[in-house]
Amino acid sequence: MEPTKCQNKFKRDSARGFTLVEMMVTLAVFSLIMITVAGLFSRALLAHRVILARSQMLGESSYNLEHIGRGLRMAKKSPDGSCLSAKGLNFEKTARGGVKFQNLNSSGTTDCVEYYLGHPGGDYGANGALMESRANAERSFDLPLTSPAVDVVSLAVYDYGWAQNDDLQPRTTIHIRIRGRQNQTMDHQITISQRDLDIEE
Repeated sequence: MEPTKCQNKFKRDSARGFTLVEMMVTLAVFSLIMITVAGLFSRALLAHRVILARSQMLGESSYNLEHIGRGLRMAKKSPDGSCLSAKGLNFEKTARGGVKFQNLNSSGTTDCVEYYLGHPGGDYGANGALMESRANAERSFDLPLTSPAVDVVSLAVYDYGWAQNDDLQPRTTIHIRIRGRQNQTMDHQITISQRDLDIEE
């Protein structure tokens, strides 16, 4: 039986393959899909980096403010003027914009402690860091509390009831602003009241 004209035409068209226009349209659609997927992946990666940077900032600021708060809570009244400027003081603001007080260390001796904003250099570059200074009769040191991954932009110390004649229990507020790897900033604050009663001597 002879094939019809319609069947012959169908066989010829199906053997022909894709035209150049069809190939270009297919490539354009595929390229758009790939660009969209790459953009979504890039945004997800950036969001992940931002979340990690915020998590690190929050972790460092929380841990270090808790460390500073523990020191402030356990501060002892100055028995003489060796650490603070006058006998009987609990806390004192320093020239470096920090706070200074006396505290017992693990060996039972008294340390003169200061927390301040410093620029250690080295791995920190131009970044600021929360610094802890400790000094006693045997040794003294200054060491950064925050890592080079964060930049401590500012440190503010607010006093309440530090005077010896105000009948108020000493309270200290520490406020810090830090900047992370993704250039976001975060403010963190803690207010601590001294554990020992402030009794005038």
